[in-house]
Amino acid sequence: MIDLSKLDLNGPEPTFELRQVTQPMGLATTRYQNWRESTGHLPVGITVGRPRFVRFSYETIPALAPFELMRGPLAKVNDVAIERKVYFARLKVYESEILAALQELARRYPDTPACLMCFEDVNGGEACHREWAAEWFGKRFGWTVPELPDPADAAPKAARKPTAPKPDTLF
Repeated sequence: MIDLSKLDLNGPEPTFELRQVTQPMGLATTRYQNWRESTGHLPVGITVGRPRFVRFSYETIPALAPFELMRGPLAKVNDVAIERKVYFARLKVYESEILAALQELARRYPDTPACLMCFEDVNGGEACHREWAAEWFGKRFGWTVPELPDPADAAPKAARKPTAPKPDTLF
């Protein structure tokens, strides 16, 4: 975990000094629901928990999971600017672990690109830490990490059931 007391959550986002590091393997991102074996990518979870609906095996990189945003004092924060600052601070602290994990996956799965997965539908406009990880990889190391397009057979989003307005009451 990172020391949240040392973060300036009201200040600007951090800048990243470009560091020349050879990309150990191809990387892309997607959501668990969209991963397909046919893409040829190794599935890699970067979430705090394991999704119950996933029926395929996948690797994990816990250092890329947003623990500080899911547990503790920031668990209920719903402010993308703050969430980004906290997550970028996490990436800075765990940079060597992240690189080591990617190098290990590249060693175990040579010539296979990896797909970093979490839950949010970034193609549908949702903000997400995997998108921020891809941005960080680009700014910090110069790597390109694209979001995979939604597959043609992806289940459509379930329509939200409309809720009736609450009637005015005298009490």
